Amino acid sequence: MLANSPQSRKPVNQTIKEETMKTTIHTIFAALLTGATLLSSCDDYLTTLPSDSLVSEGAITTEEDTKTAVNGLYEGLISVGDSYYYGTDFITRPEVGGEDIQTRMVGDRTENFYRFTDRQSNARESLWSVPYVVINRANVLLDAIESGSIPMTEVTKNSKGEALAIRALAHFNLLITYGTPYQKDNGVSLGVPVVTTVLDAASLPERLTVAQGYEAVLTDLTDALDFISEDKTYGHINLWGVKALIARVNLYKGNYEEAYKYAKDVIDHGGYNLVPNAEYISMWGQRENSESIFDLDLSSTMYGGGRELIGSLVAPSSYGTMIATTDFLNLLNEDPDDVRLGLLIKDKDGQKRVVNKYPGLDGNIFVNNIRVIRLSDIYLIGAEAALRKGTPDQNSADEYLYQIRHRANPNNTKITATLDLVKKERRKELVMEGHRLYDILRVGDTVERKGGTHFLNGEDLITVNWNDYRTIMPIPQAEIDANPQIKQNPSY
Repeated sequence: MLANSPQSRKPVNQTIKEETMKTTIHTIFAALLTGATLLSSCDDYLTTLPSDSLVSEGAITTEEDTKTAVNGLYEGLISVGDSYYYGTDFITRPEVGGEDIQTRMVGDRTENFYRFTDRQSNARESLWSVPYVVINRANVLLDAIESGSIPMTEVTKNSKGEALAIRALAHFNLLITYGTPYQKDNGVSLGVPVVTTVLDAASLPERLTVAQGYEAVLTDLTDALDFISEDKTYGHINLWGVKALIARVNLYKGNYEEAYKYAKDVIDHGGYNLVPNAEYISMWGQRENSESIFDLDLSSTMYGGGRELIGSLVAPSSYGTMIATTDFLNLLNEDPDDVRLGLLIKDKDGQKRVVNKYPGLDGNIFVNNIRVIRLSDIYLIGAEAALRKGTPDQNSADEYLYQIRHRANPNNTKITATLDLVKKERRKELVMEGHRLYDILRVGDTVERKGGTHFLNGEDLITVNWNDYRTIMPIPQAEIDANPQIKQNPSY
């Protein structure tokens, strides 16, 4: 049965129930069925404010209820119970999977990602299960709104737009984690199940093609534009965040005309500004800044306990598992006056090779807002797309690249942009933000780990490109066992 089959629909009042976070999520079905409430009930380490009450059975009946439900979407993007999403895993995997960041030593939490040793029997399930919990939370909310029982006020419309956008983001992240890069075969290979309705236990969603997945993602994002507000509410995605996400998705798809169009729109009309050179280092310890298009606002939540969020994995005073490679340090040191060198701090071994983009808020290294989309990323998307589109726009590419290089060092002058220069600048500017491996794979480039401090042996990968099966995560075996419709990725 396909995920959008009418037979898979279930009344809202039967599906909204408390999540049982202490139960390990093994399958889509468990994720969808135990993930039906909008806020967590058993883990009090993270309580979304200002509404920290549960959405009880049948309770999405007012515009205020929809706002509470939306808060649950953002909470889920950070983590669900003991399973991490943007809180750690979705950022750490593409970083240590590239050539710029490495796992510091054997036994560190990111070692499997670094060595590409995840297999269907041991793969971290968070990258699969948590996005589907978020997707189901969005579907429950959308089902309630589309039932017609809630007055379609501006608040309700905006909640619908946010839910569509977050559902699209979760599906997109699943696609780039478990599906072949779109441009490798124009999306004909298998992607992931696309779930757009509330499922029941009898539903057995199939993997759709990567192309079908991208179509669903872009449909949700385009639909979101009709509902979402352009007002800036920190910690929430708005109209400009949706347009920025459309630019990113089209960049991955290889539709450079659309990527350029939407990036340019955000740059020209979004009202965002790059943080000045003098404030670049300090902005990482701040809640909000002028180039934040979409952040996950952990600082507005009530946090308690030693949760292993991204700050703890980076900070030398805690786990300190992620350090810059020699190759990246050499790249950044090409310009001794590059402000980004100021992000480097000493690791546990006393070497200055920690990229400290997660210094903690108010002295708490565990609490860091997650930068999902920054204006600097959109400038670089615009520059790349301007060069790659059918009729290149060299002037725009030059200007967009200049903005990032000039912010890094005000003495930098405008130069002729090339794809190699844009790629290099993406490495320097977006390191530790969860982009590197995907940047490599989406265009068929190769991870090349060169010398330095890697703890390499005969089993470690030194070079890897999109033809290596290990660049696509295996689907957890429990999901395969529970759903005979799900096929495993090749070679696993």
